Amino acid sequence: MVHVSPAYSASYVLIVNKNVSANSLSRNDVRSIFLGEKSRWDDGKTVRFVVLEEGAVHRAFLQDVVGKTTQQFLNYWRKKIFNGESLAPKSVVNAQEAVRFVTTNAGAIGYVSDDYVTNSVKVISIE
Repeated sequence: MVHVSPAYSASYVLIVNKNVSANSLSRNDVRSIFLGEKSRWDDGKTVRFVVLEEGAVHRAFLQDVVGKTTQQFLNYWRKKIFNGESLAPKSVVNAQEAVRFVTTNAGAIGYVSDDYVTNSVKVISIE
């Protein structure tokens, strides 16, 4: 599902590894995944997520789905890491690396501009 963010005029799609059985996720589930609160898929498999380091797609996704600015997201994760609650999320510099990570890691989820979607990943919708 392509989502256009009015705040940043950037569109993104949610991509998952092909072994993920879900075809859609609630906005709350996606938010919980990217905040490190949900670590298992409904079938019990481990969730691995990847975030882009910067850019309009990254800002739009964080604002629309996670409900945080880039700085708020960084601060949130710094606090979790400092408190020993979690390891840092996997972060990549571009969409090609995000697609590669999702393709090669079972249970992986990420987001990219729809221009970068390949047949090696599955696009799922946010409901």
